[in-house]
Amino acid sequence: MSSITPVRAFYDAVADGDVSGILAILDPDLAWTEAEGFPYFGGTWRHPQEVVEKLLILLARDREDFAATPQEFLVDRDRVVAFGVYSGVAKATNKSMHAPFAHRWQIRDGKLARFDMYTDTLLIYRAMH
Repeated sequence: MSSITPVRAFYDAVADGDVSGILAILDPDLAWTEAEGFPYFGGTWRHPQEVVEKLLILLARDREDFAATPQEFLVDRDRVVAFGVYSGVAKATNKSMHAPFAHRWQIRDGKLARFDMYTDTLLIYRAMH
């Protein structure tokens, strides 16, 4: 299996709202870090269920038509970097959001073991306020 396979599966599961699919590809010994300044930043999460409870549920609550759309991938053995765009509409303000991102993934035994997010958090903040 290529290192890009679980990364693509993650983005597909997010697009489909498939929480069980997301949980299936996250390593149980996970290290997940959102960008500091991101509305749901809370340090590094260590369990797949934290990603659901502290991120995915809140994104669904706060945004309409949220999407994390990868546009390009760089692969180096067990590491993948995805470049893409976040989009959606903040429910509280009805403002659109469009923010480029870079996601660094590390794969272990076919699962997503590490995630680091890089984005312009000010663009996201402006949409929410």
